[in-house]
Amino acid sequence: MPRYQKLVNETDSEQQQQQPPNVGYHLYLYREQLARRNVEYMRLSKAKYFITETLLAKTVRNLKGCSLDELKTVNNQIVFKHKLRYQIHRLRKLQNLGIRNANPHMESTEL
Repeated sequence: MPRYQKLVNETDSEQQQQQPPNVGYHLYLYREQLARRNVEYMRLSKAKYFITETLLAKTVRNLKGCSLDELKTVNNQIVFKHKLRYQIHRLRKLQNLGIRNANPHMESTEL
């Protein structure tokens, strides 16, 4: 029995170590990136996306008692999340082309 308990405790500790970072950690990363002189735009965008997605998921769970203004805000957050997703996709494309740490707000070079 003690051996089984030891295995269970090891499994529990491994699962706790493998949990994804929470919103607080991503807020910390986001603020850290903003404070840097040379911002890494991919990390900044990913942190912003995760924060938005997590907060949006929490808000959507409680939509029953929302007012019209709150629903408009949720809609704006969804649009913002889609823009962030596109921005991350665009940054990945630029990285594949060899452009490292491109500013996502620069003008498009598409014809």
